[in-house]
Amino acid sequence: MSQLNHLDVSLKASFYTQNELTDKTENIWLLFHGYGQLSEYFLRKFHSLNPELNFLIAPQGLSKFYLEGFTGRVGASWMTKDDRLTEIENQYRYIDSVLDQFKFDWSQVHLNYFGFSQGVATMCRYAAHAKIPFRKMVLWAGTFPPDLSNKDFDFIKGNERVSYYTGTDDPFFKPGMKEEQLERVFQAMHIEADVLSFDGKHEIIPDLIAHL
Repeated sequence: MSQLNHLDVSLKASFYTQNELTDKTENIWLLFHGYGQLSEYFLRKFHSLNPELNFLIAPQGLSKFYLEGFTGRVGASWMTKDDRLTEIENQYRYIDSVLDQFKFDWSQVHLNYFGFSQGVATMCRYAAHAKIPFRKMVLWAGTFPPDLSNKDFDFIKGNERVSYYTGTDDPFFKPGMKEEQLERVFQAMHIEADVLSFDGKHEIIPDLIAHL
């Protein structure tokens, strides 16, 4: 009979940044890509954010794979259902290590979260884990994890801005989903999220990023 075992290992993992971190930096953005994307290209969607004021950090899902067949374009995934809790723990350790590279003084800069598609759940879980006060959280074409509750967000002040974006032609969007997501956010944070719809499918609209 087989038995699942775990062990700790030391490995290298990549992440990408954009813009320079200076004494003029006001906002730190922690960006979570969607399924099958890579951080290097995901960052290109955020070129409209003022580079002098915004420093962008894009962690990358620890599992990479070929998008079609056995060669060609590569994408990354945050997790699967297999050994789920271990993968979530690995996410926490990895993203903690990413932020540890910078030693931010959170009294001097604002933390902002952005998650797209699969990255939304990873973002929300990490925010609840890290318990770093944040200014904005953007849920773009993804779902707030049902396993999070108000005790997970007992560190927030209540004046944070939470925005929920969805495309009018998104094939993953189902009737009642918007209301369900808003209720999940409210139950966990006691914040009424802003709802913004755009003409489009399951995608990020770069022109809207400037208005975050």
